[in-house]
Amino acid sequence: MIRRLRKKTNTFFTQGHERTLLIKKNVAVSFGIKGITVLTSLIMVPLTINYVNPERNGIWLTLYSMVVWLNLFDIGFGNGMKNKVAEAKAQGDNELARKYISSTYAIITLLCLIMFLLFCSINPFVDWVKVLGSNEALLPYKQEISGLIWIMVASFCALFILNLFKSVVVADQRPAISSFIDMIGQLLALLGIFILSKTTEPSLIYLGWVTGFTPVLVYCIATVVFFKGRYRAWRPSWKQIDLKLAGKMMNLGVKFFIATIAACVITQTLPFLILQVSHPIEVTNYNTSYRFFVMAFNVIAIVIMPYWISFTDAYTQKDFSWMKRSVKQLRKFFIYLLVFQVVLLICSPLVYYIGVNYWITDAADMLSIPFTMSLAICVYVCVQCWLTINIYPLNGIGKVDLQVWSSIVEMLLMIPLALYLGHRWGATGVIVAPCLVYLPRMIWAPIQLHKLINNKASGIWNR
Repeated sequence: MIRRLRKKTNTFFTQGHERTLLIKKNVAVSFGIKGITVLTSLIMVPLTINYVNPERNGIWLTLYSMVVWLNLFDIGFGNGMKNKVAEAKAQGDNELARKYISSTYAIITLLCLIMFLLFCSINPFVDWVKVLGSNEALLPYKQEISGLIWIMVASFCALFILNLFKSVVVADQRPAISSFIDMIGQLLALLGIFILSKTTEPSLIYLGWVTGFTPVLVYCIATVVFFKGRYRAWRPSWKQIDLKLAGKMMNLGVKFFIATIAACVITQTLPFLILQVSHPIEVTNYNTSYRFFVMAFNVIAIVIMPYWISFTDAYTQKDFSWMKRSVKQLRKFFIYLLVFQVVLLICSPLVYYIGVNYWITDAADMLSIPFTMSLAICVYVCVQCWLTINIYPLNGIGKVDLQVWSSIVEMLLMIPLALYLGHRWGATGVIVAPCLVYLPRMIWAPIQLHKLINNKASGIWNR
């Protein structure tokens, strides 16, 4: 039995198209890494809540989602660099790849410095309690909030630059490397929070230092190690900076930027919008439930990540048969995940009961996640999964004009719709909003992908 299983496993990873085999290896490794990362994330939820209390945790989650926006302002250079480096690698031109990487690092570093200096100049004049909605529950934490936002902006500006390394390894079709680095960062952050919970009083400042600068340290070390080793030929250099290459990266990169900022408006503003219509504890409820259901999206993210560059390669070589097989397999996998989500939804009340009463003991009387919120989050995650398996291949192919126009409309609709539904149905209404906003995209994205992989796309479908 064991010998038979070993033979099937060996066949799975050694037979098939070269492009598919590389995807399988990356996915297999990434699953192991992601399993540890998800477990770490689940442990971190009660540990953080018990350390700072649900109100502080809701504040931290809200500020975290706001500061994540800093990652958008590379104006798509990260994704643009990823595609261009992949093309240069396919051509065997390491010098060109190095120029793209060096130029991108230089541009992003400059943008990062400008953003940080701008923040430092306006921060003393900003009342963050008012920005967060003037909620009376925030007043006792006013001083902590001011310090936390400075720490988080500083750390994200540093990570803003270092995250470019992710684009480098993905361009090399090895996303498992970045997943491994993220895992190490998560584990160290978990260890840091555990130490804080045993040695210090509850503090958003301490929490900010640990969660903000741990990934910065890890990515800094990884960047130095890999550019001295495996990616030595691509190592950034001031002599290799060529700002003329920025135009080539900007053409596609700006489109990715618009789509990304729209996605951020729709997804990352949810904690902020919930805080506008409800209590900070509702943000904690949302985050706790989301982390439970987001496992399906994490699985999709692992599977789909290698397909971005693989579809770039396949479409360039007009390998339509491989693309058809891949899309069929991805959609079959999506059906399995739907069943998994239904099971999680049925089990969620029991899981919450056990978690709140036996895990988050210090806040058991404050946390209560209604089934309607769980249902809304379950549907929301399923929508994200469906869109991901259709949008990533489109991004790899580079036909994103329809996505750009759709993103603009979605971004304009999201906030007013979320506030309207939030005032009617509370936090659950806010979570329903992105599901409604994404409905048209759920229809046109698979249609466009079908046309492209069958070589029948024309007009807006082919742009």
